[in-house]
Amino acid sequence: MNDQQPRHPAGQVEAVLDLRGWAPGGGGRDDLLALWNELEPALHGRPLHGGSVHSWDAAHGTIVLEIVRVAPGITTAGPETLFDLVAVRERPRIVHRCADCDALGREGYGCFRCRWCADEGRPERVCVEHAVLLDGALTPSCGRHHPACTDCGAPASFWCGGQNCRSGKAWCEQHRRRHPQDPDTDYCPPCHRLAFPVCEEPGCTASGTVVCDWLDLAGTPCGRQACGRHAHRWQVFGAERVGLGLCRAHSRVKGAPVESLLFQICCGAARRTGVRMPSLAAFSHNLRNCDHRELALDHRAVRAALTGLDGHLRRSGPQRFVRPVERAGADWDKELTRLRGHSDHGEQLVAELRALVREQDARWGEAIAAALRLAEYKPARTGGPGGERPAVLWVHLPPELRGPFIGPQGSRVAAYRQQLGMDVRIEGGNRGGRR
Repeated sequence: MNDQQPRHPAGQVEAVLDLRGWAPGGGGRDDLLALWNELEPALHGRPLHGGSVHSWDAAHGTIVLEIVRVAPGITTAGPETLFDLVAVRERPRIVHRCADCDALGREGYGCFRCRWCADEGRPERVCVEHAVLLDGALTPSCGRHHPACTDCGAPASFWCGGQNCRSGKAWCEQHRRRHPQDPDTDYCPPCHRLAFPVCEEPGCTASGTVVCDWLDLAGTPCGRQACGRHAHRWQVFGAERVGLGLCRAHSRVKGAPVESLLFQICCGAARRTGVRMPSLAAFSHNLRNCDHRELALDHRAVRAALTGLDGHLRRSGPQRFVRPVERAGADWDKELTRLRGHSDHGEQLVAELRALVREQDARWGEAIAAALRLAEYKPARTGGPGGERPAVLWVHLPPELRGPFIGPQGSRVAAYRQQLGMDVRIEGGNRGGRR
């Protein structure tokens, strides 16, 4: 059994019937067949060749037949000539008509549908000429629903692409603020200030890209902004991480109360994703830089101050910061235990240093040994992110005894370092010490 459908014999002449100049159009299959039966006798006796054109002037316009291909041996048309109409050209019929064009008595293709008309349940559409399209978003409207400016109510000219508007609010030309690099994006004044804030420094026109992170008691950041040249960075998370941004008013952290400093550092870390709470050693470093040198050397006192901060946050502070500080407490306690071991070892090293001073300095040895006390001991570091570092013994010594302790050209302290097998430095000194 052959499943293939029988094929009709190919015509001797292939032609295209052009009805675009004929008002009634082609209609259905039967209408087209009836029309061809009327036209076909007029072709008899006419010469046929590829590319020839034949036309009929009818009551409703002109009909054109274009000959595409003629079989070999066919030179003229006759009653027995078989024609294949390979295509029929007709005028396009508009399905969606433009309501504004209809009101003007003409035809227009309504390619756009007004969103506000659709919300009202109205089916009207508008053409390209009558549609209202504002810059910034493909949200067409009809003239009756031309969006008004959010601020002044004037006819809008663009949709704001800023963070607050998100192409959902329209603004007029008076309120347009251009993107400095992207010509296709415009902002309203509030969104432009948010995206490209002006530096707080008087007279500076650069964008304020650094936001002040200083928090008030409710945990709300200051928010003032400055450019990279005038901004301040408080490096409280280590040199490898971006520190807290500070404005001019909040950049004076030296001498600030300990409670305020710990609050800013802990809450600043809690606000950042992927930033761990600083260690006790890091807190000590930051407190030393803020002129709290004595406290910075007492890790137990630093831990006690952090415990006090935890209690304050629980009682009356921003509750979203309570959990991060609480989680860090276990790590601080472990670190404190380890640092106590370092402190005990440091006391032993200071005792050895006192013995060396008494033995090797007949003039100043007794006075120096009596005044020496431990500031901090840092054991050697063999690896890790910071690389290798030798052990360091920091000691307290009154200013009037530092010169004799160091010796001419640092000879005495160099000998102590060699005999102890580590670096020896004076806390607060300016010759091999830290301030």
